[in-house]
Order: sequence, then structure tokens, then C-alpha cells
Amino acid sequence: MAKEDATFLLKMITPEQIIYQQRVKKITVTTLEGEITVLPFHTALIAAIKPGEIKIVEVSGSGSAEKERTMAVSEGVIEIRDNIVSLLVQKAERAEELDRQKIEEAKKIAEQMIEKARRVGADKREFASLETGLQREIARLRVYEKYRKRKNL
Repeated sequence: MAKEDATFLLKMITPEQIIYQQRVKKITVTTLEGEITVLPFHTALIAAIKPGEIKIVEVSGSGSAEKERTMAVSEGVIEIRDNIVSLLVQKAERAEELDRQKIEEAKKIAEQMIEKARRVGADKREFASLETGLQREIARLRVYEKYRKRKNL
């Protein structure tokens, strides 16, 4: 395989199903240690993923053209091994399918739940779970806004 034709298999899996499985040229995702870009033949790695944006560079059917896909992902794990990248996430959504009104409603609910947890003195574990939910909604909103800006919508 020529270097310019190099790809790897990307599998994105949620608890319910495999939502994406395709050969791609590269992906960019944010881990707890920072943003990483994965190219073909990347060294083996396991890392925690932060809620946020993932950029996938896909190959067209002919193999020459490239298409970038943007998705919002929740917290999860990335595993890179033997030119296969597995993203295990709670949730993933295509940027073009995000709905600003629904995201803002979910963000408002998450903020209210955190405030209620503060008032009742929730334990650290419950509070951390609620914070993660809020961070997920903030990340979805950022992906929505960046996608709309890029597409001039």
C-alpha cells in the first residue's frame, strides 16, 4: 500500500451499537492529556477521551478525494492497536444533526441539577457525575457552533 493511500480502521462504539466503522485517513480527538491526531500505523495507545469534538478525515469511494466529518462525543476511551482505532463512548452525534435548542435545554437542566446537588450537599461522586453531564452539553454546544461557523450557516 502506497503511503498516500494509507488508512486505518476506525470503530466508534456506544453501549447500544457500533455507530461508525470505516477506513479513514486520520482522526483528531481530545484526551485528558490534550488533543491528539491519529494517523495510519500510530503507536499503540489507550487514553481517556474528554467530551468534545472529533474530526474524521474519510476517504471517498474512489480513494482520492477526502471528506472531513465532525462529531460530538461524550466521555470515553480510545484504543489504538494494529492499525485499528476503537473509540468507546457513551454517546456520539454528527455535527450536522445537533439541535441548538435541545442542547441548550439539556445544558440548563444539567446546571439546575448541579445547583440542587450543591444545596442538598450531594456526595463527591454524584456531583462529579453531574459535572460530567454539564461538560458534555457544553462540548456539544461548542461543536454545534464551530460546525455552523465552518459551513457559514
